[in-house]
Amino acid sequence: MDKDQDLKELFHNAQLPEVDLTGSVMRKLNANQNKKERFTVKNKVGLLVVAGVLLTVSSGFAMFKYGSLQNQQGEVVYEVKPSKELEQPQYQEEDLNRLAMSSQLADELLQDGSAAIFYIVPNNPNHQLETEVKSEVFTDASALRSKLKDESAAIMDSLKEDYKFTWARLTFDPVTEVNPLTPKEQAATAEKLRKQAEESNKEYAMMPVELSDDHWRILSTYKKGESEIQVFVSRSDEPTTIYAHDEWNWKSEKIDVNGVEMLYTEYEGGGKGIVWVHEIAGTEQHLQYNIQVGNDISKEGLIEIAKSYLK
Repeated sequence: MDKDQDLKELFHNAQLPEVDLTGSVMRKLNANQNKKERFTVKNKVGLLVVAGVLLTVSSGFAMFKYGSLQNQQGEVVYEVKPSKELEQPQYQEEDLNRLAMSSQLADELLQDGSAAIFYIVPNNPNHQLETEVKSEVFTDASALRSKLKDESAAIMDSLKEDYKFTWARLTFDPVTEVNPLTPKEQAATAEKLRKQAEESNKEYAMMPVELSDDHWRILSTYKKGESEIQVFVSRSDEPTTIYAHDEWNWKSEKIDVNGVEMLYTEYEGGGKGIVWVHEIAGTEQHLQYNIQVGNDISKEGLIEIAKSYLK
């Protein structure tokens, strides 16, 4: 992440542009090839991104305090750690250039709500593949619910009655991230796409990838005048780890809300956040809810918003 810029500057714009090359490259640089880590790592960075955006509503720089939430089996499903514990491999300039080109092509070529595997010819001596996904934006909550087709998740038309749904970004995870290709499959796919690029005399080749219908994430915004509430919801079968800078100021506590354990956080500057996990019956998956508000909503008001999702 230090190769780019600090998250608190990088994600100051709460409108979340469709493709931010810096953010996209950053997410890739922190990716781990281990299958067990496929969502842990992605959510590590993905939620840092989300939190960086959400917290600009209040303080613009605060982050979650170290702590964790567990499921009914006692397994950690949400955890906050110091950023110094995040191992970051060293990347060469050719890696950055390749990843930036892949992100740019995805922005230009992918339709909203689609994904593809890219093979980039330049800066690719090891014949690596890059998976890109393009989110879909909604300005109507009912349209979002229809697209999601997941009754386990609550998508509200309004919060606290007077905060109206404004927009949301829905991202389904590619099936190749849910069930990664084997090394043999990766090599075969890379060679196939390399030949396609060569035959077409292009610097890239791409192959569409299906999206998972039960691994996804949504960032929603609710507004009342200039005041905003932002809600992040994700569905996964893997734990989420957030890495926070030590110098960011916050205080947090675990609270019980109608029998649900939640992590409540107050940030320097007056902003507040609350996170909890909901296990989906009959599956090994869970939903993670993360709500962020500004100074104009009290702790009690934020808890009341959280309660509305528990009904």
